[in-house]
Amino acid sequence: MASFKRAEIREILGEAYTDDIALKLVNLHRSMVDPLKDELDSAKSDATKWKTEADKLPDVQKELDGLKTGKDWKAEFDKEHQAFEDYKSQIARDAETAKVKAAYKKLLTEEKISEKTLESVLNATDYSKMKLKDDGTLDGIEDLKKDIDTKWGGFKVSQRQRGEKVDNPPPGGSGGSDNSTRDMMAKLHAARYGAAPAKQ
Repeated sequence: MASFKRAEIREILGEAYTDDIALKLVNLHRSMVDPLKDELDSAKSDATKWKTEADKLPDVQKELDGLKTGKDWKAEFDKEHQAFEDYKSQIARDAETAKVKAAYKKLLTEEKISEKTLESVLNATDYSKMKLKDDGTLDGIEDLKKDIDTKWGGFKVSQRQRGEKVDNPPPGGSGGSDNSTRDMMAKLHAARYGAAPAKQ
C-alpha cells in the first residue's frame, strides 16, 4: 500500500493543513498499514510453504501406494522373529546336548572305555534320546551301561597285568595287539555305520 504524500494531505485539508497535522496523519496511516503489510507478507510466505508441501504430495502418495503393493512388512517381521526364536531354541538345544554329552563321557570313563577311542565313541553316539535328571546325571543309567557293554564293550581297558615278554610272540605282533586294534576298529565301524568293513 502506498503512503500518503504531503501534497495529497494539503490538497485534502486546504487551509486547515499544518505540518503537525500532516505528520499525525502519516503516522496514523502507517500504524494501520504496516501490520497489514506484515500479515500480507506472512500470508505470502505461508502460501509459498504450503505450495512447496503440496508439490510433495504426489511423491508421498506414490510412496504410500508402493508400500501398499510392495512387501508385506508384517509377514517379513514375523519371518525374522521366527528365525530369531528358532536360533534361540537351537542355542538352548546345543547347550543341553553339551551337558548330556559331558555326562555320557563321564559314564564312559567310569565304564573303563579306552581313552584313545573315547572321542570316536562320543562322535558316533546319538544324544537325542538321552535326558538329564535334576542332579545332572543321566536318566536310565543302568540301560545306558548295558548299551555301552553291547556297543562299546570291545573298547574297555583290560584290567589284566602285562605278562612277561616271550621269546616267540604270536603272529601279528606282541600279544596280538594289531589284531585286537583291528577288531576294536571293526566294532566301532559296525556300531557307527551298521556293517563291518570289508576285510583286506
